[in-house]
Amino acid sequence: QAVFGLGHGRDKLQCCGVGAMAILGSEVMETSGASDPVSDQPKSTSSAMPDLLSPNVPPLKAQVHQRLSVAECQRISLSDLEFRPLRHEDYAEMVALHTEWFPVSYDEGFYNKSVSGELFSMVATHRSQPDARSVVGWGDGGSAGSCGEENLLGIITMSTSCEHHCDDMPTVLGADCATVCGSRRISRGGACSSNATPDTAEDGSVSSQSGCLAYILTLGVADNYRRRGLASELLRRAVSYLTDEMPHVQAIYLHVVTYNKAAIHLYESMKFLRVGHFPSFYYLHGQQYDSFLYAHYLNSGRPPWKWRLRNILGLGLPSGWRDWVFSNVNVLCAWGAIWRDNSLPEKPLGQHQQLSEGP
Repeated sequence: QAVFGLGHGRDKLQCCGVGAMAILGSEVMETSGASDPVSDQPKSTSSAMPDLLSPNVPPLKAQVHQRLSVAECQRISLSDLEFRPLRHEDYAEMVALHTEWFPVSYDEGFYNKSVSGELFSMVATHRSQPDARSVVGWGDGGSAGSCGEENLLGIITMSTSCEHHCDDMPTVLGADCATVCGSRRISRGGACSSNATPDTAEDGSVSSQSGCLAYILTLGVADNYRRRGLASELLRRAVSYLTDEMPHVQAIYLHVVTYNKAAIHLYESMKFLRVGHFPSFYYLHGQQYDSFLYAHYLNSGRPPWKWRLRNILGLGLPSGWRDWVFSNVNVLCAWGAIWRDNSLPEKPLGQHQQLSEGP
């Protein structure tokens, strides 16, 4: 099971998934090709893959699969896991896991930013005890028991940089990035820029110099540890961090490919709202796929008023009427804008005019 969503503007590919969830940022490269055939090696079961029977589905090559069997993973509870930011020594395993989880490939920039702390990251780890081999039924005496390696079972990465969310800001908050993030930066003596690099703390987390949206870049769980609640826990911790440490962030959001039912179920269970639908958003393994945009609002953030109006008007209506309301709400809004403009008195010449979308 894997959850994934792709998207960050139509010219950028991103993804997100359950069991293996992720959203790729601008660091994504072209769609992955077929892996070297290894007939005796298990393949990924990520729900992010368009077709699990395709030869493009990669084999499981991450070290965690060599160290922990399915039975051993079943013995590990969430309370046994530790959570920390990614480190430089996690680079190779992070690459291997992301290759298993998603039908796209990332360039070195994404991985370097993740392990160096330029992006928010959190990894769930489990360190096997050196004396694990003495525990009855613990395993077959593999290296995990004898060496006590730290195993990576789940990863989430997230960005609050304007370069990742500027295209989606109108859909999520109903205004452009320059208006929302720019007004905040100006009040702090800065400027909004899609190329701005956020400050980072020593623990690898992004500082308050970032923008007003948090974009989930990747979220994934190792193949043998899915359906144990780890994806939800990683997401919950990310939301908690934003609520406690970044009060200026108004929403955390992601794109998800519409065929990924596991991802959609996860985000809806975590109170994410579907606020956008983008046809032909992704091109994966030679086919186009639509995207849903899901957002979870926090710190007084809320969806655009047009989205709220559609939902209010659609309450209790049969699906056919509800679809009609959704498709015609923009027409109603346009008439409302015309009426509002005609009813407003003219301002005296020379008086400063403020944009309606301003703070």
